[in-house]
Amino acid sequence: MKNSDKPNSKSVIISITFLCIAGVLLIAAKNVQGFAEWYSVNIYSVITGTMGRLAGTVPFSVAEAAVCILPFVIIADIVHCRKKLRTVFLHIVLAASILFFLYAANCGINYHRNMFVDQEALANARFTEEQLADFCGHIVGQLEKYESAPDYPQNRELAEAARHSMNKLSEKHPSLQGYYPSPKQLTVLSRAFSSMGVSGIYSPFTAEANINGEMPDMEKPFTACHELSHLRGYMNEGEANYIGWLACIGSDDPSFNRSGWLIGWMYAGGALRRINPERYDIIYERLPSYAVSEIEENSLFWSSHETKASEIQDRVNDAYLKANDQKDGIQSYGMLTTLMLMYYFNE
Repeated sequence: MKNSDKPNSKSVIISITFLCIAGVLLIAAKNVQGFAEWYSVNIYSVITGTMGRLAGTVPFSVAEAAVCILPFVIIADIVHCRKKLRTVFLHIVLAASILFFLYAANCGINYHRNMFVDQEALANARFTEEQLADFCGHIVGQLEKYESAPDYPQNRELAEAARHSMNKLSEKHPSLQGYYPSPKQLTVLSRAFSSMGVSGIYSPFTAEANINGEMPDMEKPFTACHELSHLRGYMNEGEANYIGWLACIGSDDPSFNRSGWLIGWMYAGGALRRINPERYDIIYERLPSYAVSEIEENSLFWSSHETKASEIQDRVNDAYLKANDQKDGIQSYGMLTTLMLMYYFNE
């Protein structure tokens, strides 16, 4: 073997090794009872604690920086290798295999862990229109308390409030205990996220919770807590919504309380509007003026960003969730209404 072929051979071996380990982990998570839960509690928590701390040493999103730098790295590699396109290809395969391993270790396995909520109770949950309307009225009452709440925190203050809110919630739910890195607001990629209708994303490659810095402030506290819930291994989007909502309404920060109840109205109120528009209108008229303004601002923002890209993103996300055993796909986000009703009538 020529000396020039040795690095290529090593790249192939390393790539195959990472792919095999990732494959074995995912197969075990899906087929070995209890493995995913054990892994999430004992291994994943250590990984995210370590990676999260490392990524948290800088104020910007490492994942966003990597995405922005990646094209230049590829170009530099092509220039460096000149005509050795086979070498460039193997470098790309190596990088892809490492990323797939990180995805499996920091995300994929957790899709098969135990749910945060009682799965049987969720499956059997049934609520009447009267109960839904009662809860919507309760939300109005809660929102009336926060008319004079302070402005939503920004940047570092937002991140610290989100971490504190999650830590407070973990006192009641031990499975949420662990290290929470500061959620990062995206800058360069926020416009693209808005166009795709994305409010936030968890990066398994850097163990970071990222939120869209361009969207209205009312969504940021809820989204930050939603994304942080993924760092505790809860990947189901409906459950992440619920955890984020619980963290907000139970927070010591009044602006987080307001965000949680506004999000609660958007989900529960939306469900009531579909069932009985007239009854919805009656309760909607009771909303505080500030709540109406924030809800309308939020709706206008997202409707102004509805593009073909957002439709494609919905389809891709739907397929991705279904491929990871979330059979409801993007409809799983709507689970929040049922979980809020379970919380309201069972607490």
